[in-house]
Amino acid sequence: MIRLGIIGAGIMGAKVAQTVSGLPGVQLTAFADPVEERAGELTSRYGGTAFADHPELLASGLVDAVYVGLPHDGHLEACVTAARHGVHVLIDKPLCNTVAEADQIIAARDKADTVVMVGFSYRFRAEWREAQRLIASGVIGEPIFVTDVIAEAMPHTPPWYWDAGGGGILQLQAHHCLDRLPWLVGAPLTEVTCRTAGLPGEAASAATLTASFAGGAIAGITLSFGRTYQADVQSLMLVQGTAGELRIDQHRVLSVRSATMQRTESYADDDWLARQMSAFVQSCAGSRDAAPSAEDGRRAMVYAAAAAESARDGRTVSLR
Repeated sequence: MIRLGIIGAGIMGAKVAQTVSGLPGVQLTAFADPVEERAGELTSRYGGTAFADHPELLASGLVDAVYVGLPHDGHLEACVTAARHGVHVLIDKPLCNTVAEADQIIAARDKADTVVMVGFSYRFRAEWREAQRLIASGVIGEPIFVTDVIAEAMPHTPPWYWDAGGGGILQLQAHHCLDRLPWLVGAPLTEVTCRTAGLPGEAASAATLTASFAGGAIAGITLSFGRTYQADVQSLMLVQGTAGELRIDQHRVLSVRSATMQRTESYADDDWLARQMSAFVQSCAGSRDAAPSAEDGRRAMVYAAAAAESARDGRTVSLR
């Protein structure tokens, strides 16, 4: 039985706790949040012990593994502290702030022989997993062009999202795209060009990226976050290949059009979070086959850093 702690009892921490409470092989034993009421509410609902800070939780001996839902400015410290206590970690993206921090996390994990899994949720969504399988099978031929568009709008977001440490859209959303597209296509990125826009003195809230994959395919990524109004998420991912195309929209509908397949299927009822938490628990219980791994998180950090460099300098950044 894996004893799981929740660090950060906000929206995602509560969702993780609800999901884990129905899974076999795992027990919720501790919650940490600086807002006492939030940790206390989850403790009253699921049992366990509430802590005001995560170092105390990690040192308590009450957990074998933790879900970390902190702002990414605190990810390095949380991961290194967890490794010091032999505790496995599932951490929200981005892995941390910089590539150098990612290297520290990987070194601490290796020294402690623990698991670090990064919460790239799209790898656990059934429609994306099926898309990845179909592309690998050759249904649409060799990928030539990929586009990935995400437009969100929400008037109330934590201030740290948009300060220099938060990193804005390149940290909040680009990491999803920079992980899922190479995984989907089955090839790493070889170069990135980026342009950004946003309010003066703050991190960017909009970005366009063009990228090349090893093998010759190209990608266009467009991201934007409206901050003064509320609107539904608009998203579309499309892969065109030499023999057809595949797309996924914001309603979680997968469509394939090729000479050998005409298919449209909805995955709206799929529970990706249960799949992700089950994979993490299995990794902690002995398989150690954590995916997405800390190395995957580092790779997305490399790509995001290249995009930020391109946005600053106005040039294409090579990743070879």
